Amino acid sequence: MNIKSLNLTRLAEEHSSLIRHLAAAAGGFVFAGAHIGGERSMLCVGLAAALPSESLTVFLAAGLRFLLMLPHFTDGLIQLCSMLIITVFAAAAARFSVSDSPFFSAALTTGVLLLFSFAVYPTQSPSGSVVIMRAVAAATAGCFAFSLRTLINGCRLTGSAPLTGVSLPLAAFVYTASVSALASVKLFIDLGRVAGCIAVLAAARRYKMSGGAVMGALTAAAMLAGAPSLAVNTMLLATAGLVCGCFTELGLFAVAVSFLVVCAAGLATVGGPDAVTMFIDAAAGTVIFAALPQGAVRQITQRFFGSREASDTVGRTTASRLGFAASSLGEIRRRLSLAASAMDRHASAVPLSQTVFHSLCRGCESCCVCHRSPEGSAAAFDRLEKAAMRYNGLSDEDVRRQLPGCRFPEQVADSFNYAYKAYLDGRAAMLRVSEMRSLVSEQLSVMENVLSDLSGRIGQIRSADRALSERVREYFARQGCAGARACVYQDESGFRHAEVFLPAEFRAEAVRLAVDISDITDCMLDLPVVTVSDKLTRIVFSELPAYEIASADFGASSTESGCSGDTFGLVRASACECFAVLSDGMGTGKRARLDSMFAVSLASRLLTSGVSAVSAVKLINSLLRVKGWDESFATLDIVRFDLCAGAAELVKAGAAPTYLFRDGAVRAFGGEAFPAGILEGCTPDVFSCKLFEGDVLVMTSDGVDGETVRETLRQCGDDLPDAEDLARMIGEAAVSAEGESHRDDITAAVFCVSLREKERGL
Repeated sequence: MNIKSLNLTRLAEEHSSLIRHLAAAAGGFVFAGAHIGGERSMLCVGLAAALPSESLTVFLAAGLRFLLMLPHFTDGLIQLCSMLIITVFAAAAARFSVSDSPFFSAALTTGVLLLFSFAVYPTQSPSGSVVIMRAVAAATAGCFAFSLRTLINGCRLTGSAPLTGVSLPLAAFVYTASVSALASVKLFIDLGRVAGCIAVLAAARRYKMSGGAVMGALTAAAMLAGAPSLAVNTMLLATAGLVCGCFTELGLFAVAVSFLVVCAAGLATVGGPDAVTMFIDAAAGTVIFAALPQGAVRQITQRFFGSREASDTVGRTTASRLGFAASSLGEIRRRLSLAASAMDRHASAVPLSQTVFHSLCRGCESCCVCHRSPEGSAAAFDRLEKAAMRYNGLSDEDVRRQLPGCRFPEQVADSFNYAYKAYLDGRAAMLRVSEMRSLVSEQLSVMENVLSDLSGRIGQIRSADRALSERVREYFARQGCAGARACVYQDESGFRHAEVFLPAEFRAEAVRLAVDISDITDCMLDLPVVTVSDKLTRIVFSELPAYEIASADFGASSTESGCSGDTFGLVRASACECFAVLSDGMGTGKRARLDSMFAVSLASRLLTSGVSAVSAVKLINSLLRVKGWDESFATLDIVRFDLCAGAAELVKAGAAPTYLFRDGAVRAFGGEAFPAGILEGCTPDVFSCKLFEGDVLVMTSDGVDGETVRETLRQCGDDLPDAEDLARMIGEAAVSAEGESHRDDITAAVFCVSLREKERGL
């Protein structure tokens, strides 16, 4: 067997229970003999509290260590009694989540230790300094339990414990306590310093100079707490880690040699009785680190500390650039709106009377006669202007009635009519420009949302595995797909995905593809989702989600031709994400059908490309407004199912309510937003809900009455039929409620939620 080809992730999953027991036993055995400041530590109690499911294993291992220390077995009486109480309490409280709380673990550890410390006080009569040290040890054990429990909860939630934020000092404390405990194991080498050297080299390879220096300083601090006599020479590890981090680009051999050279030079300069043993420890740590398969080391670091490969950096940079581009488009849109508002304020229309007076009356010989009374002539011109705008023009008789002294009433009437026509043309041009500006602004807003959606999608990628991505690419290359691109990554929920882009259409059996890629990625993947667009094929593999959905729909037309104006579509973006889209076109028949089909088809393409449901609704609204028909609008009802997290997001634009049936109760989700294609800047209503096993979600068009849905679900009670039968029952009940001559199209889509227990191991 080639040790370099070992996949530690698969081995850990196959033997997880055995590994947990062995790790807990080793930790209990080592921590039972640890010392802090010359006194025996109580870290083993903190370990038992942080691992309630393994507290019995820790107790037995610590008891074995104390038995080996006879006749000083009584030195561990406080620890053993405390661990026994914690073990009993963990067994009794296993059914409650309170046992997993870091604060609870810390409080339980500190409280029990202080209790037994004061309980044995009358029998041992310790000095005041011993009492103080025991109190400090109890507090230290409580901090250790809190730190370890917090890191474990983070690993359980996200699959890794990245060294950022609060996790950084907690991980440093756990590391320091662990190394100080290993320093108490007396062999021909000091296991604490050996483990510290390995950690320094690993940190230097990964984080270069800063990582090596920090780990060296932490190792020296740990030795100061666990074995103060060895701490002086251990300080050299910080310098050695700083120097060897400069040689990471030259490979493992350069890092190891530079580390040993710095240690030897420092020890030769400082000297001391511990110089030889320190160099032996450094050499042992270096040899062990060099002997470890570097692939296995990378797997461990990616598993517990996240990935910092170049692909992750590129992904984060791409997400930031998309977000910056989105904000830039938003700024352009806002400036365009400000400029348009300023232009509208300054583009005030000139009155018709003023135009006629300046173009005709001012040059007339009788101007002084007709306008000898400025107030009277202004009132007469104002009445003529209102008449022209009310009746779409003037006659010469209208002019004679208002201006009896005018010598050229025909010319004045023609001038008013020409000015009014020019006014109408100007208004129409301004409306067209304003409509164009609003469309451009709406398109910029949609583009801003789309870029934000893509930025968010990329930002959800927590870590990409470059080695697995290359193996997937090579697999498709062997299948004859030259130029394939692949990316294997984990999302924020810890689920693994694989996306493959092929420059040509690819035909293969879906089951065979899922099995082969599952073997490569070491996880059970669902059947792939294949999307083809313009000779580019996108294949998405996702880990089997926690939930699954059974769906069915019922449709009935209100016309004799049988052409329904409702359109329903179910779109799978991946195994973890699917969308249900329902649209009701304006009116009934073929015209409504065309509008709804256009909306559903476009929404499906946008959703599978990574655009959010809200952005898809806004873009469809913009397209329906400029489609060219007199009136063209349609409702949009989109439900996004997140099968990994067990959640649903509902986006509604003029759509009928959606109903959630859970535990005999029905909840309706209905909004007040207008359908797409009516107004500028359609903003849909958005709802979200958590899904549980046994939930039923019902989407309807406005041809289905809400009371019909509620009554049908109540009649079913707890004995719900499958999705197909339930959709048929609701649809037939809606048809019966409206009668044989129902006036609206009817659509009902049913989704039954169930939990995939076997695949998730729940």
